[in-house]
Amino acid sequence: MFKESIEYELLTQSIYQEILARESADTVDVKHNVSLAGRSGVEHQIDVFWEFRQAGVKHRVLIECKNYGTSLTLEKARNFFAVLHDIGNCQGIMVTKTGYQSGVVDFCRFYGIELKLLRAPVDSDWVGRIKTVKINVTPRVPVSTIEHPITCALFLQPTSDAQDARLRAAVHRDPNLTRASSSTKFLGKDGEPKTEEMAFWLPRQLNVLQYEDGGPYEKNVELNDHYLSVDIGSGHELVKVIGVKIGFWVETLESQEIVINAVETVNAILKDYQTGDIEYAHRKQI
Repeated sequence: MFKESIEYELLTQSIYQEILARESADTVDVKHNVSLAGRSGVEHQIDVFWEFRQAGVKHRVLIECKNYGTSLTLEKARNFFAVLHDIGNCQGIMVTKTGYQSGVVDFCRFYGIELKLLRAPVDSDWVGRIKTVKINVTPRVPVSTIEHPITCALFLQPTSDAQDARLRAAVHRDPNLTRASSSTKFLGKDGEPKTEEMAFWLPRQLNVLQYEDGGPYEKNVELNDHYLSVDIGSGHELVKVIGVKIGFWVETLESQEIVINAVETVNAILKDYQTGDIEYAHRKQI
C-alpha cells in the first residue's frame, strides 16, 4: 500500500509538471514529498508542491494525494485545511481516485480548496469523446532498389587555386569523388558531422507527393557550409559542397490502416470533481 501511495504521488507530480510546462512560459519545478514549516513552527509533509513568482508575488500550491479505494472523508479535508491555514499564503488541491463523501464539496468550496479525481478512465469518461481513430494511409515513397537506386551527384567548390588543381586531378583519377555513397556524411567547417548518413538524409530532401509513379526524376538542393573530408592528393582535407543533384524514382505502396485506440494509450485522467471536466489525459510511456 505504501509503494502504491508513493507511485500515486509521483504520478500526480508528473502530471502537474507536464501541465505547467504546457501552460506556463516560465519553468516551474514541481516537487514531491516536501517538508514545510507552518506559522506555528510545526513541520508539515506535503505530497506535491510548487511555487512561483508572478508580478512580484509568491504563489504556492500544496497537493494532498489520497490513493484510497473509498471516498475521502470530511475529516481528511479538515486536516488538510488545518495544514493550509498553518502554512498560509497558499492554494490547496486534494487529489484522490474514488470521490469525496458528503459535506467535503461544500467545505472545500467555501475555503477555496480544489478537489480533483486522478484515476484510470472509465466508460463514462469517453461519452462525447473520440475513443478510436482510424487512418487510411497510402504511402508514396522514393524507390531505393538495385534497379532504381537513389543517386546523389555532388557540386564541389574549391577554396583555392591549389585545391582546385588537386580536385580536378583527383576527379580525373576517380570520378566517384563527385558522387555520394549511402554512408556519406556532410561535415561543418569544424570537421564535425553536420548531417546524418545519406541513406537517411537524402529521402528527407524529397517531397514525392507531387510526382507520379515512375521516373527517373531529378531534384537540385542548394547547400550552405557543407563539406566533405576527402583525400585529393595530399591527405584528407575539407572540400566545400555547394549543392547536390538527387536522382530518384517514385512508387506508391499498398494502403495501410492505422488504428489509434485512446483506451489503450491513456492510463490516467485528471478530472475536476465539481465540474466533471477532464483537465488532462496521461498517456502511457511506450
